[in-house]
Amino acid sequence: MTTGDYSTKELLQQEADLTFSTFTNEDAIGVGQELLKLALSENAPVVVQVRIGEQIIFQAALTGSSTENDWWINRKCRVVEKFKHSSMYVRVSFEEKNQSFEEDSGLDHELYAAHGGGFPVITGSGVIGMLAVSGLPQVDDHKMAIKGLLNYKQAKSLKLD
Repeated sequence: MTTGDYSTKELLQQEADLTFSTFTNEDAIGVGQELLKLALSENAPVVVQVRIGEQIIFQAALTGSSTENDWWINRKCRVVEKFKHSSMYVRVSFEEKNQSFEEDSGLDHELYAAHGGGFPVITGSGVIGMLAVSGLPQVDDHKMAIKGLLNYKQAKSLKLD
């Protein structure tokens, strides 16, 4: 299965577990650095990006990535922005209804991609930004995004103690 057997319930739980009380530009840079560290350790040919609103706060493109990955990132981010959920959640939600995002969403697939790797940055104010990974199979893009957020969140809580 192309979605790694994820369910919408599990994906919603990931979003709930990875919320922040506040999220600043410095946090966006910190998350970006965690994503970059993961990508480098795995020698992954990816582009990683973190945004607050429409502003790109952090972006890095590793060897083996291309401008096509930038295009994928923009498409995944549009899905996160429109649906206020991870791009993997949106894909799985269509699949659970036996629908295809590309055929049934009514959105231009050149502009929107419900493929894993886009994830919302959520605070008490709602979705205030997003991060995205592109360059691996979509399940791996999603897992890297989750792991980067989790690593940053854990490191930040350790610093606060």
